[in-house]
Amino acid sequence: MKVSRTLYRLFAWLFVVGVATQVFFAGMTVVARQWPWNNHANLGHSLALPLLVMLVTMYLGKLPGRMKRLTWLLFAIYLLQADVLIFLRASAPLLSALHPVLALADFALGLSLARQASAIDRIGEVLPPQLLQPESSPGD
Repeated sequence: MKVSRTLYRLFAWLFVVGVATQVFFAGMTVVARQWPWNNHANLGHSLALPLLVMLVTMYLGKLPGRMKRLTWLLFAIYLLQADVLIFLRASAPLLSALHPVLALADFALGLSLARQASAIDRIGEVLPPQLLQPESSPGD
């Protein structure tokens, strides 16, 4: 359980750093005009990996139900942003313009989850395991 929680924390932070790097890559393309879009697109699609690891390890690590729901929400926002909205440029440009706005949601939610996972790791160092058991709630 501890290994899974540690992996969740590491991959959550990796996702946050990846999103921040994505913004930099977009800036290098749009503002600085130094890089092609494929750097941004390739990194964006590779950010699915940390999210998939988080989805598996949140169950193995028995994280609290709220963190599980927020991780699923983050995954849904990521899919909407990376695999739906970006491809609506021609048919629904106003919807596709939400792509960079959802990056803010990715970053904020990812940061919140990474911080929560870090707090759980810190608490786990001082509390006995029986006090760390997640509350059971419907839908976990």
